[in-house]
Amino acid sequence: MRAILHETVTGEPVTELEFSKASWSTGVCRPDDVKVTLPGYIGRAWWPYMEPRKFAISLSEDDGRVHAAGILGIPTGDTDTDGLNHVEMPGQGVETLYSRRHVLPPVWWPLVDSEGYPIAARDTTIENVDYGTMMKRLYQQAFAHPGGAVPVVWEADRSGSREKSWLAVEGKPVQDAVEDISQLEGGVEWDWVPQLDANDRLSWSFVTARDSVQELTSAFWHTWQSGGEEPDLRGLAVKVSPEFMVQTAIFMGGKSDDRVMAARATGTKLINAGFPLSEVWDSSHSSVSKQSTLDAWAQRRLTEGQAPVQYWSFDVRAERAVGLRHGDWCTVEVADHWLIPDGSYARRVLEVSGGADDDWFGVVVAGETAW
Repeated sequence: MRAILHETVTGEPVTELEFSKASWSTGVCRPDDVKVTLPGYIGRAWWPYMEPRKFAISLSEDDGRVHAAGILGIPTGDTDTDGLNHVEMPGQGVETLYSRRHVLPPVWWPLVDSEGYPIAARDTTIENVDYGTMMKRLYQQAFAHPGGAVPVVWEADRSGSREKSWLAVEGKPVQDAVEDISQLEGGVEWDWVPQLDANDRLSWSFVTARDSVQELTSAFWHTWQSGGEEPDLRGLAVKVSPEFMVQTAIFMGGKSDDRVMAARATGTKLINAGFPLSEVWDSSHSSVSKQSTLDAWAQRRLTEGQAPVQYWSFDVRAERAVGLRHGDWCTVEVADHWLIPDGSYARRVLEVSGGADDDWFGVVVAGETAW
């Protein structure tokens, strides 16, 4: 594995990092995580590179395949119990930059006029596109500010019927606005995919799912065996979580000017299956102005909560997971497991992780429990 330090705003390589340890983790709709540990031996000064956000770190294979890339976070220099010096260089994906940027046009000051009223021309409205293009437009507007861009390849615009506005005076963070869109009824997933060119220049591709298919997946469906003489998996562990289970979902919204909207979705499936009553009350949608939108939120939450979620974690042989990314689908063929009945189980990959010189990838998948 290679670890390369890059300039964030240009993607140009700065230096190859001579690490003693390196690890990475990626997941659905979340920033990449990378961590590199550098030995603090005399003769190589890491001090000039310990500047958060100015640099980015990529972790890749010798053939150029990038596992993950992150904007440098908070580096630390330390000495362990054996007296060895080291520098920890952590990084998180591009999204972290745009948690500190706001939904504002390039010319955005002043925000209010001489009488103290918000200037409408500073607001942002995106319309006649799909949700993925709406996300892209938010980032592109942030990129248009001086010093606001990183090297990126954009998808082509996709037309649609979506429309949404953001008030400049609210100062909505760009990343929060993108995540809000993903959580809407019919919202879509996004991903920042890092890549290196032949000269080790780092860039990203911003990709989104379509309104018709809200999930991002590759063309590959992986199949792994957990039993037999040479299994593809090891350490298959199971967690069954009731965190999303709900019998009745109540959503409140539209609280401006003392006007309150309420929506409820309820059913009997869980009670009929022998589960005790469980409710959720969500008051986080004060900006909703249409009853149909609030109704859709409540119904979606009810639909998602009709069964416990199973999270399976395991290691898979790297040679059996070439090209694997979070969001992919897989079939886990279980045989002779001490807990899980034999059978073939379709599961979606939520997280992928790995380390230097490791022949195994860590994987977390999810699926609903059936009874």
